Amino acid sequence: MRVGLWESLAVFSCVVLSACATQGIQVTGEQNDPTFPAPQSETIINVSNFNGASLVTASYNDETGTAKTVLYTNTTRTVLAGASLMAWSNSTNSGQTWAYGGKVTPSEAWPVIWGDPAMTSSFRNQTYVFLSNLAVPASKMPAGGIQCDTSNLGCFYGVLGGACIARSTDGGQHFSLYQCVTNNNDFYDGGSMVDAGDGEIFAAYVDVATSQIDVWRAPDENSQFQRIAGPFPNLEIYTHARLRADRGTSSIYAAAQSSNGVIWINRWSGGHWGNAVPASQASPIYPLIALSDRSLRTGPQFSFDFGATSQNGNDAIRMLYTTNYQADRLYIRGSYCKGDLSGGCWDAPEWGTTPGNLDLTGDQLQPNVRAFAGFFGLPAVWKATYLSREHAPNGNTVSLEQGNLVVLPDGVRVLLPFDQILNLLVCPDERGYWGDYNDLQLVGFSQNGAAQFLSVYTDSSQGCPLREEFTSQDVHVSSTEEQ
Repeated sequence: MRVGLWESLAVFSCVVLSACATQGIQVTGEQNDPTFPAPQSETIINVSNFNGASLVTASYNDETGTAKTVLYTNTTRTVLAGASLMAWSNSTNSGQTWAYGGKVTPSEAWPVIWGDPAMTSSFRNQTYVFLSNLAVPASKMPAGGIQCDTSNLGCFYGVLGGACIARSTDGGQHFSLYQCVTNNNDFYDGGSMVDAGDGEIFAAYVDVATSQIDVWRAPDENSQFQRIAGPFPNLEIYTHARLRADRGTSSIYAAAQSSNGVIWINRWSGGHWGNAVPASQASPIYPLIALSDRSLRTGPQFSFDFGATSQNGNDAIRMLYTTNYQADRLYIRGSYCKGDLSGGCWDAPEWGTTPGNLDLTGDQLQPNVRAFAGFFGLPAVWKATYLSREHAPNGNTVSLEQGNLVVLPDGVRVLLPFDQILNLLVCPDERGYWGDYNDLQLVGFSQNGAAQFLSVYTDSSQGCPLREEFTSQDVHVSSTEEQ
């Protein structure tokens, strides 16, 4: 199915009316919720069809219940065996209300589970949901705990040695530890998971020791993960990977950023990787953003998906990424590629907030892209979200923006964004950490058949009374519907 004109008109109506900004719904941090006293950040979502109903699962870094295993002073943090940040919440009404699900308990062999969530469900059997977090193996766990202070801000880099994967067999309502993966106890960072549509489940991490993306594959929902060849053997990779799938052909795509700032993409099809191709201009790697009186640390600054092509037929893959302008402003830029990656990828500045396109002020960052391919007469949609400082370029707030990656009948590409959530207070710790990424997923359809997407994002709307070296308050997770 090809993208039609309707989606650009729907977005345009919101721009003209200037009445589309909404308030988020708290996933965590409600006063009657177990998560209220603790911080949560860095969040992703999964949607499963379980027992004939839609079940949305959000995961995030969560310090609920860690008062005895994660210890703070204003300049130090000590993490003891038994600490877990691997938590989730569920919604049975497409994100209108949420209930805390719990946390995955570490094992003796892997005594600390430490965030960077990634999640996917099996497309063919959605009772199976897989959730990944980074982890510390017992062989690298210091006897007195992992002790960080201002002289050793990166203390976790030396102890992380892989990742642990939990599995749910009830659509994402409950999780238990399934398998932990490691490459010689190398420091893994980030995490991304996807199913290929035929029961295969893939997980990817950046191996910091080798500057490569390690990809793990389970041939079906009940098999163990095995490490397969990497997608970028001739490149130095510096960022987390992102995985997406073409379930029609049971192919997957991996994208990551190399040492020169270029984002590369490769396709796994027929049991092997193809040739990696560049999919972006040079882009800053994890840029630090100077706000009014604090800094904001960023994570992977790109996102892409596989979906319906336009009438041009060469844009089944669409990507957004962050780049810079005259070294004083970050902005979003687009690109696109054929589904088989032949011919490379092409620049699409009109899908971004590039100078001269939307003429915005302030920084735009942290893009997310999700596609709905369309079926049974429902039109295809390419949804995008990002954070923007356009309303307060010299302040400490950001807005959540949404829009569609549109191709008009004459082939002209357009991004018409509008405000979704305004004046999100940024409350990072003194290192700048506030959650390195948010997420966006298709969750259902409205009564008139419009595709409905859900964003989850780090939220400090309750205020920012405390900022210390390794923690800040209040930091929670919220969601909002995108349509």
